[in-house]
Amino acid sequence: MQAGAEEIVAVRQEILQLLRQQMEALDSPVGLTDVRLSQCYERQARVHELREKLEALSGSEHEKGAARVAVADTPSCAGAVPLPTIDTAANV
Repeated sequence: MQAGAEEIVAVRQEILQLLRQQMEALDSPVGLTDVRLSQCYERQARVHELREKLEALSGSEHEKGAARVAVADTPSCAGAVPLPTIDTAANV
């Protein structure tokens, strides 16, 4: 696996971990105290940052892949499946 692909996987894993923490906080019988709510907002901001990073990484990986395809003179991957967004993963 290439370094860029490994970084994409790591970013996705961190996003999923943060979303799991969000769900645990929302499902907690303790409820949302001011501290817990503040932590939720911090996680939400971090997920947003990671989402932007993932989009940038995915774009650069696509550009690298397109360059390789052009060099190899093979058909493009126009039918590639787009990556799901965080909204999709969270069913928003």
